Amino acid sequence: MRNASVAALAYEFLFEVHRKMDLDRKRGNIKSLRDENGALREAFHHEFSSNWEWPGSVLEQLGVLRILQPTRDLWGPNFYPVMTLDECSVADFSKFETFDNYCVAMSSFEMLHSPSEFRGEVHLHSRSPHFLDAVASQDDIFRIQDDGQVRFDQQRFNEKVMTRWEDLEVRRIHPKGGT
Repeated sequence: MRNASVAALAYEFLFEVHRKMDLDRKRGNIKSLRDENGALREAFHHEFSSNWEWPGSVLEQLGVLRILQPTRDLWGPNFYPVMTLDECSVADFSKFETFDNYCVAMSSFEMLHSPSEFRGEVHLHSRSPHFLDAVASQDDIFRIQDDGQVRFDQQRFNEKVMTRWEDLEVRRIHPKGGT
């Protein structure tokens, strides 16, 4: 059994958060809220969509995103990144590298991936430049074909991740030995 690291999946999620924030900025939909110190921060809002909500929660539990307090004018969970992609790529997530955390993170990846999925195809143009080496080639859920196309193997995902997912009492990221 080969698994991508929780750290590699965290990088992918943060890449997607930045991509969404860039798109929101271009559309004029990005908001700025005050953080716990009163500094104005651009907010990532998952829009109560599970494909953004689950990866956002993983990043919050890893300490990569922090929650911003809602205001009267802006409701819902809003977050801001506390690290850059470069910082995330070298951050030490070793205390989170467990199979249960992997299952939570990979399940979150599946939520992020599934809305644009067709026959298991993973669109590399919408993944980070690290995805192929850091995630797809490290995990037996992904099949890299001779033509370079990457496919998400739903059957392998169900067998490996969802089997464990069904037994998890707490479906969140937590440090080794913690709850």
